[in-house]
Amino acid sequence: MTDTPTQTAMPTPEHYGPDAHLPAEGPHELFIVPARSGTHFQANIGGRMLDLADPGSTDWVAPTPDDLFVASIASDFAWLARRFLISRGLDDYVSVSAAWRAHNGQPPLEQLEMTVIVSNGAEEACSPLVAVLQDRFAARSQSIPLRVCVQSS
Repeated sequence: MTDTPTQTAMPTPEHYGPDAHLPAEGPHELFIVPARSGTHFQANIGGRMLDLADPGSTDWVAPTPDDLFVASIASDFAWLARRFLISRGLDDYVSVSAAWRAHNGQPPLEQLEMTVIVSNGAEEACSPLVAVLQDRFAARSQSIPLRVCVQSS
């Protein structure tokens, strides 16, 4: 007889409280658990629940693993670009868009294109910013071709 796994040890939003968050430094925890209803999974990230779609599904209600991966890179680029601009005394407006192509899941991401838009007046920072972003991405994922375009608004 197989024991049914319990979730009693898993932190839930109630354990963290409504205003709780994990520190920027130090340990972080993430749990992937079956949803209480349905066949999908949920991620518990610092007490915040996020529905997860099956990567082979056409259900666009929740993000897929590829969506989350690209979102993590795009948000990293946004924060890195903002710090980069601030360090040079430039306006810190940044927006990031991403486009990628999947090919039957093999490899999960075939191409990834990121467009980073900075405010007018930050044009002189565009070339060095592209280099910083490409270096950051290469450190995270060397197997996915990346094209970065930085534009001013």
